[in-house]
Formats: sequence, structure tokens, C-alpha cells
Amino acid sequence: MSGKWLPTLLQLLCFAVSSCRALSTPQYYTAGVIEFRPAFGAGTSEQLLEQNLAAYLELIASANGTADILVFPEGTLNSQLQLTVVPAPSKRSLCHVVVAPADGVARFLRQLACAAVEAHSYLLLNVNERERCDPLTDKDCPARGYNVYNTNVVLDRSGAVVSRYRKWNLYLEPHLNRTRQPEYAVFETDFNVTFGHFICFDMLFYTPAQELVERYNLRNLIVSKMFKSELPFLTASQLQQGWAWANGVNLLAAGASLPHGGISGSGIYAGEHGALKRLMVGSNATVGERQLLLARVPHSPLVESSDVQLDEERVGPAQRSLAMLQQPLLDKFNSWRVPSSLAGSLQQKHICQADLCCHFEWQLATSPRTERLPEYVYRLGVFVGQRRYEEAQYSVVRLCGLFACRNDSISSCGQLTETPTAAVQFNILRINGNFVHRPRRLLMPSTLSASLYALQSSEIEWQQHVDSDNKSHVQLQLRKPHAQLLTFAIYGNYFDETLQPGGGGDGDGDGDGGAAATAVKGVSVLQVLLLLLVLLLTNVLSGG
Repeated sequence: MSGKWLPTLLQLLCFAVSSCRALSTPQYYTAGVIEFRPAFGAGTSEQLLEQNLAAYLELIASANGTADILVFPEGTLNSQLQLTVVPAPSKRSLCHVVVAPADGVARFLRQLACAAVEAHSYLLLNVNERERCDPLTDKDCPARGYNVYNTNVVLDRSGAVVSRYRKWNLYLEPHLNRTRQPEYAVFETDFNVTFGHFICFDMLFYTPAQELVERYNLRNLIVSKMFKSELPFLTASQLQQGWAWANGVNLLAAGASLPHGGISGSGIYAGEHGALKRLMVGSNATVGERQLLLARVPHSPLVESSDVQLDEERVGPAQRSLAMLQQPLLDKFNSWRVPSSLAGSLQQKHICQADLCCHFEWQLATSPRTERLPEYVYRLGVFVGQRRYEEAQYSVVRLCGLFACRNDSISSCGQLTETPTAAVQFNILRINGNFVHRPRRLLMPSTLSASLYALQSSEIEWQQHVDSDNKSHVQLQLRKPHAQLLTFAIYGNYFDETLQPGGGGDGDGDGDGGAAATAVKGVSVLQVLLLLLVLLLTNVLSGG
């Protein structure tokens, strides 16, 4: 062997060995999300802000410095009467300013920057932000001379702003402004994880939430939320877990806690592994909670880790006091009631609508004789239709699903029963659907038990592949018998699509939004190094 190759060969060997050691060590970080009840009622806006701030500081301290990152929800800190400037990302800490500065950064934001320093944690906060502008030179500037944004701000361990995002998809927020173009908020951390983040309603759209996954190939996402749940397919924790599963990402979701308004739902999710921690407040709670959920999170949800613990399976108890919205288009579904008289035998049903056909198989458990009526009756349904949220906000939804109803009327579907009665157990439940391909879409499992939590990966199996006719064949099935199901569905959100007369869809997007995210998957740096090492050895041994 020629001596000139020896130093290079040794370097490659050392690098490969160190990479192997790194891969053998636990690859996780510790994250916390906060379900937070904002102060409300008597008091000035300044007093309410002080109460929220005090509770924020207490929750940060309760992590005892163990969290790498802590996430707070949308809309639970300052009001429109207590705005703050949010500086652009820089290395300058917002902490330790003795006198009130002229830059417009509010005192509460500086106090939280100091809390980040003391806790040695990254903080993601959501604030009402003021940005000054000149109406004389900027046609988009309001006459008042400033814009107001719904803004996420990320502080690092030194108290510096490392990321800022202004909400793009506003929902019932006419008092807020939008940036001229959507922002894509991405930041790197000192624990070797890169995050993208967005706000609440963004999750239902391609821009910017889905683009963060596809364009930037991110595996760790954060969302701050004040989300009002909707039965049977879009309750908060159900949507969070399904979105993380379908995208193969870790999701840190912090939710506001106002159960009397149907607003609750926080959790930490690791892709198809399922929920690590989660919370839906309900069941006689009317004032909400302030609770920190901590979990170890794998750097990548695609990698198994013994350091990561999943949350428990949750069938009940049922939560019946959460005032939720109801899916407004259930009467447009092609649906069929599941007869309870055929318990014990395997049943099948094939249902189509427009360009979507779904095949259902199920077996109900035989029940002992009782005079109690079943708690729910069930319908199988297929839907292809345009879902509008506000006038200019829509997507096309395609779904195959089973959902619970209080009685035979379709209008009772997506309503919780008030008192527990006899539960219906599904021993077998399987759904197959053939979904048309579109460049911008997301197909996800949408499951829900009467506890208002999605089913865990130990309870369901999800398979997806593309058929020869370029349709996605998706199968969702139970792994074990389950009682008290509310929803069991394949939910397809087709972004940027309009429906043509007569049904079926026609994508109007150019489909290139994910082109920048194209990457070779499954090939690590270590594999490349080992390949280079083999090539080098071959060259050396052959005298090259």
C-alpha cells in the first residue's frame, strides 16, 4: 500500500468510527408544550397581561431546566391593547435592559427572554405584534401608522430572537394584517435539530405548513394553537396526530385551554409512532388548565429509540362537556347506516362518490341481552367536496370513514351523547380507498375515541401505495377490538384544487411547491463515507 494514502485512509476510518459511536448514542431532545388558560374576566388589559406573564414564568420554572425547548400556545399572552415590537432575528439578547428602550420591545417580552436564559431553554411564544409603517409611502399601511400581526417569536438560550413568523392564514381575525408574501420560519438549535413553525389555522393549508415539510424536508415542526375542535374529523388532538403521522414528522403542538368555547388540545407526536404526550380538556372542566407536557422526542421520527415513551391508549372516559363545532357538510356525504342487528358476522359495503370509491369491512361484537340502547349508531360515508372556511379560504376534501351519530338522523352525527349507555364494540374494522393523485395533497388517518383522543399506532394499521392507474390505494384497519369509537376515517386534504361541475377535481396548482424538497432518502453521511472508503481501498489495492 502506498504511504501517500495512509493519512487519508486513517482520517476516513476515524470519521466512520466516530459516526458509528454517534449513531449508537441516544438521539433525542426534551421538549415541553403548554396547554394554557389565559386570564379573563375583571381587570384591565395590563392586569390580565401580568397574570398571564406570571403564569408563563411559573410554568417555565416548573421544567427545572430540563427542557431544550418550551412551546406556548396562540393568543394567551398579550392583547391588542398591549402590543410589542418583535425584532428581526439577531444574536442580540433581549434580556438585561435596565431602562425602557426606544425600540418598542415590551417589558413582558424582555422578562421572558431573561426566563429563557435562566431556564437555559429555547422558548416559542405567540404575541400580538406591532410593526410601524408609513401610510404616505406604503399603500398597504393602515392610516394608524402600524400593522398588527399574530406572531410567533422564538428565543434561544441567550434570550436572543432566532426566528419570527407572522400568521398567513387568518381565521375570523379581521383586526389583523398579513404580510405581502407568506413567511417560512425555520431555525436551527444547539441540540442539532432544525425546526419549522406556524400558527393554528395554517395546518389546514399547503402554505406555509405543508411547504415547510416538503420544501425544506423538515422532520421537526411546531404549531401554536387556539383551535376550536370540530366533530367528527377535525378535533384538535386528532388533527395534530394525523398530520404528524401522514407527514412523518415530530410535531410539538401547544393549545389554548378554553373548553367552554370548545378550545383545547396540546400534544407531542412522533410521526407514525403516535402521541408521546397529549391533553384534551373536557369532562366537566369549564375553566381550562395550565399544564406543562414534557417528553423525550427522537431527533427523527423515522428512527426507533428506546428512550422515547408513547402515551397510553385512551378509550375513555368520554368527555361530554367540550362545546365543539359540527362538520357542516355531513348531509352531502353518500352515507349508509351500519345495522346493529348483524353483530357477530363479517359485513362488507362498497360506497362511491364522484371519483372516490371506498370499501368497508367490519364485524360487531355480539352483546349480552340488555334493555339499554347503544350509545351511538354508526354511518359509513364517502365524501368528495369543496370545504370553505372563509370566503377566500378553501380546499377539496376526499374521505372514506365511519362516524358516530346520536340517532338515525344525519344531523345528529358529530354530536356527543350526554349520558353513557351501552358501547358498541368493533372486533374488525377495515377501510380501503382509492384516492386520485394530485401534486398538493395530504392523506392522513383520522381516528377518535370517546375520550377525544386519536387511536395510537398499537391500535391501528395504515398502509398506502400507488396503483398502476396512478391512484393512491390506502388501507386503515383496527389492530385490536375497540369500543366507543367516534371516528375511523381516511381524510384527504387536497390543497389548491377546485371541483368541476358533476364532481371530481381538477388541480389548479402548478405542483412545483415541493420540488425544492427533493432529496435522496435513506442514505446517511456514514453510508457515503463507507462507500468512499471501499472505493479508496479498492484503488489502493489495485495499485491506483
